Amino acid sequence: MGLRAYLMVNVADDMNQADLIKALRDLEDMPGVDFVDPVIGSKDLVILVDAPVTVDAIANKIRSNPWVKNTEILRIVSIYERHRASKADLLKSLSHTGI
Repeated sequence: MGLRAYLMVNVADDMNQADLIKALRDLEDMPGVDFVDPVIGSKDLVILVDAPVTVDAIANKIRSNPWVKNTEILRIVSIYERHRASKADLLKSLSHTGI
């Protein structure tokens, strides 16, 4: 497993159902894409990508499609990477207890 991220995608407003289905199937076949789900809300698609070095190359390839209106990348990080301050506090408290 490399770097993982969720791509949140809005599709073009004039995209029809048949074109959306084709786009979803093309995305599912793309190397590095784990899954693609259409969603209802502020975004139209959620895409999970797993890349060996960076998710930017996959995101740029997806962005290059003419039907993509905009994208947002949400990188997946470990709880310890995301909350380094809380990890330091935990380690400090454990050292005082002798654990």
